[in-house]
Amino acid sequence: MTWNETAKNLPYGQTTRVPCPSCGEGTQTSAAIVNHNAKAYTIHCFACDYHDFESKGILSLEERKRIQDLNTEALRAVRDIKLPEDITYEPTEFSREARMWLFKGGLTPSVWKQYRIGYSKRLERVVLPVYDTNNTLIWFQCRAVLKGQSPKYLQPSRDRSNVLFTAGIATDRARAIVVEDIMSAIRVGEATTTELAVSLLGTKITEGQAAYLGQFERCTSWLDGDKAGRRGSNNIRKTLSLLTECDNIRTTEDPKFYSNKQIQEILA
Repeated sequence: MTWNETAKNLPYGQTTRVPCPSCGEGTQTSAAIVNHNAKAYTIHCFACDYHDFESKGILSLEERKRIQDLNTEALRAVRDIKLPEDITYEPTEFSREARMWLFKGGLTPSVWKQYRIGYSKRLERVVLPVYDTNNTLIWFQCRAVLKGQSPKYLQPSRDRSNVLFTAGIATDRARAIVVEDIMSAIRVGEATTTELAVSLLGTKITEGQAAYLGQFERCTSWLDGDKAGRRGSNNIRKTLSLLTECDNIRTTEDPKFYSNKQIQEILA
């Protein structure tokens, strides 16, 4: 994960230490401090004096207060595996930002209904649930849709080592397509009719997830094209190669941003 991503996952007004991208990357030292403030995401290294920032753009005082309140409420709201009380599944009740985020990822209202994707106005987030084969809720993520919201994804403070999200119908266990996020899994699952798309709900694979994926004759990882995604793909290949055949796909865009035809061509 890059320092920018770490900063964006921080609650508003908080800091944390990370390895410096200039002098400490790949080491065990964390001399750099990243910060999430009202105007920008920043990093400063006390060892080599490296510093950088990413502007959040200009927000009004009212907007800043609203985002701060949303971030505070978000940290309170998601602890247990229980969907937000105000969740709605009616597309007309989704905010414009929520609808735009879903449409940008190629998901239509009929797909929202199929996967029971909802929206919480109180949190101003899209709700992406995960159900097991018994139709029991086992996990969910709440995805931010407004500029300045953090973290980007909210999820329960519970162990998820055995949790996976799957989409599509596998006619056999010939190949699983391993992706990072739920939306990418849905997009890949919609594009292919013979293979199962599996989301790790992140870039790191757990032992429980590896045990499930090891049942397939072949696994193809297709994570986001950023640094964290590339690192995750390499770790997946190292882990799964002990259990089954494994290869990686690398593209400039996330899987969710390709058309069905493009996804099919990439997977061919």
